[in-house]
Amino acid sequence: MNDFAGELDGHLAEGTHINGTLKFEGTVQIDGRFEGNVKSRGKLILGATAEVDAEIVAGELEIRGTFRGNVQVKERLMIRTGGIVDAKIVTGSLAIEPGATFRGNCEMPAQGTVGQREKDAETKPPAKSVEVGPGTETRENPR
Repeated sequence: MNDFAGELDGHLAEGTHINGTLKFEGTVQIDGRFEGNVKSRGKLILGATAEVDAEIVAGELEIRGTFRGNVQVKERLMIRTGGIVDAKIVTGSLAIEPGATFRGNCEMPAQGTVGQREKDAETKPPAKSVEVGPGTETRENPR
């Protein structure tokens, strides 16, 4: 099922299991099981049936299924209703719809600096992390 309004440049169908590295341009949707690494400047969509354990670096990410791992998204990360995320996130923009679940932490560096984290780690003090559970309740955890 295509969750993207436009055309997809690639699709991993439900019932498919891949372990490895995925590199692409454009828009790709995963509806099956994927384990490994994703590297793209494009948009990755994890459909409602997706189960992904990965290290992801992408331009945009939309999650409707289950994701575990680490993610770095330059532009926008959206966790849609029904999405389940257990991850460490670094992104320029984060949106979580009601009915989505997020466990982990999220760092939102200044605009235009996503991807610079490793270079700046030695010179900047640590940021606060914010934990978000089901619904809209948030609490800050000083490091």
